[in-house]
Amino acid sequence: MLDREGRRVLIAAPYGRDAETLAGLLAQKDCQPEICADMEEVARRLDERAGLVLVAEEALIGDPAPLRHALGRQPIWSEIPFVLLAGRQGSRQQRADLARGRLPPEATNVVVLERPLGAESLLSAAESALRARRRQFEMRDRLAEIARAAETLEQKVAERTAQLREELARREQVEAALRQSQKMEAIGHLTGGIAHDFNNMLTGVIGSIDLVRRRMATGRFEGLDRYMQAAWTSAQRAASLTQRLLAFSRRQSLDARPLSVNDLVQDLAELLERSINERITLKLEPGEGLPAAVADANQLESALLNLVINARDAMPDGGTLTVSTRMVEITGEEATPDLAPGRYVAVTVADTGVGMEPSVAEQVFEPFFTTKPTGQGTGLGLSMVYGFARQSGGTARLRSRVGEGTAVEILLPVSDVTPDADAAPLEPAPDGQGQQVLLVEDDDAVRLLVSSVLDELGYAVIEVADPRLAAPILESDRPVDLMVSDVGLPGMNGRQLAEIARRHRPDLPILFVTGYAENAAIRSSFLGRNMDMITKPFSLDVLSAKISEMLQPAA
Repeated sequence: MLDREGRRVLIAAPYGRDAETLAGLLAQKDCQPEICADMEEVARRLDERAGLVLVAEEALIGDPAPLRHALGRQPIWSEIPFVLLAGRQGSRQQRADLARGRLPPEATNVVVLERPLGAESLLSAAESALRARRRQFEMRDRLAEIARAAETLEQKVAERTAQLREELARREQVEAALRQSQKMEAIGHLTGGIAHDFNNMLTGVIGSIDLVRRRMATGRFEGLDRYMQAAWTSAQRAASLTQRLLAFSRRQSLDARPLSVNDLVQDLAELLERSINERITLKLEPGEGLPAAVADANQLESALLNLVINARDAMPDGGTLTVSTRMVEITGEEATPDLAPGRYVAVTVADTGVGMEPSVAEQVFEPFFTTKPTGQGTGLGLSMVYGFARQSGGTARLRSRVGEGTAVEILLPVSDVTPDADAAPLEPAPDGQGQQVLLVEDDDAVRLLVSSVLDELGYAVIEVADPRLAAPILESDRPVDLMVSDVGLPGMNGRQLAEIARRHRPDLPILFVTGYAENAAIRSSFLGRNMDMITKPFSLDVLSAKISEMLQPAA
């Protein structure tokens, strides 16, 4: 037995006692008959809980719009059955079609019965229609269960997505800490190769310094240069590795300028030749009429050297290494999320080595991925090349086939400006003449070294560890000829401090020193008038030459 839902039968039979008779028959079958005066009342009473509409043909007069609206409001699962009692006129098919035509087109579940008919036939048709209606209710319930299950699934997906976002955020924080602090322990968690290299570098530095201290303590000064050179070489290797970390993360400070790629490759040829062995032939194929590209020359040289060394290692039995340049036009159809439409200078380093499997080639630009044994590669070379190219406004692409070799192509945006002529070599920096230099550096060791070299060069140094203590000096009348400031400072960065200096001393030369600063990644957009920048770690000769250069106009 069905529940009361679906047992309601709406009856519209306006002549005589037809409606009462039909209602009595249906009530005996546990139905809930409801007599309606006309089809408008049927439309008013019709809802999704109704089980059947029993209609005499003569009731289908008047405006069908209310019934159409009522049927249109039914849920998608509902197709309420109609039993239509028709008279005997014409053929059976004609009578059925004529009767159906009087109902609105929204009534799609219609059974036509000819009158007169027996009670058994009527009740059989009604029960059949109610069973069909019951299946609709079951379908409704299943749809509701599916909807609840979908809602539960969506909630679980949302919860898992939130968890993944939290995990991703934590991972990004860890990676950012690695790039900024360059701690050996954190990098060691990611790759044994980096830990191995850093341990070797630190051993060279610490061991050499310990030996120097021991010898000096016993008064033995012979051979100290050898240990100092070993410490210097290891420190330079460490500096190179940190630059690679910054390069693949696209956070290195780039001095992007128009340059001739052909001239750069030609100037680099001798170094590239020394980087390969005698079994490898180096070929340079410069493109004709190549426009200038926008890039940091030093970083491009480093990227090309990395690619040449990788190509050398891929040809243990020798082969041909080709460095070529050309101009590439990227159309809108060829553009990708990594590469906007436009003109690019392409520099390609191709070898005839062992090549790579497609599965390996897909991962080569990922940081810390390397095909070399542990301890022989950091996995940062190609990711550094890719990061440098992307930060420069271009990209890097790789083609490789096993047994045929590999080609890596760096795309750099074309410059609309002609490259400047090569600057004359810098002469040894002259000593200072007592000029006042405001030094703002929060690292005690760096501040000590920079202050000492400035003092030895003849400059008067005003040391400040906190930029908030430097601001009152800049706002005062105290003489200051140059400000040397770190970029990443506590409480206020170096660029903000420079803005304070500009308000009170518009012509003051300002030299920034930075190891890592996201906003200083592109120098041309970071520096203002009479400002310059050098990156940590720097040699004291470079520092003194840059300070002398910036003070020359005022000297």
